[in-house]
Amino acid sequence: MPLGDAQVERYSRQIILPEVGGRGQERLLAARVAVAGAGAAAVTAATLLGRAGVGALDLPAHMAALPELSPECRLARTRAPGADADVTVDLAGDETVSVALGQRAQATGRLFVLGTLHGTRVAVATLVGRPCIACVAHRNAAAAPDPGPLAAPAALALGALAASEVLRTLLLLPARGRITTLELVLGTCSAVEPAATGGCAVCGGSA
Repeated sequence: MPLGDAQVERYSRQIILPEVGGRGQERLLAARVAVAGAGAAAVTAATLLGRAGVGALDLPAHMAALPELSPECRLARTRAPGADADVTVDLAGDETVSVALGQRAQATGRLFVLGTLHGTRVAVATLVGRPCIACVAHRNAAAAPDPGPLAAPAALALGALAASEVLRTLLLLPARGRITTLELVLGTCSAVEPAATGGCAVCGGSA
């Protein structure tokens, strides 16, 4: 549906970006995103997506209320997010939940964004086809170091980075996945394609 005058004014700062434009904003308004998790990272991601004009958000029933969302954003509270979403973003920090949600996305051919914290290292994996969640689920198996005073900023950074990846996938429809890593202590950020895998029983084994 074409944007109305009020919508053009509301989202003008995004529409002027070449990556968005009017068609991109229409795509965001038509999208449904599911968010798993209820901590600071999940709340941050959901809030940013709602303010960007994502049309529908499926949120956990126990997530806190979200302030100042776009008036077009419709909220649905559910115990099992992701069933009908265009993109599922998982910030629950629970490997069992991640695998279940990721396998559902893999089976339906939909996009899956997984955000994790490992001490002060923020990582967001955008999974498109191969490799799948089963390939990457155990990469942070070692115990995470104590983030100390950076715990709160790390959670907020994770939510913001996950939201930006969701918007990128909705606007650009990437054909391949990538893993973006932010090292808060070092002040570095990198983005790479996921490494090739072999022998995966879920996606067939090769990135």
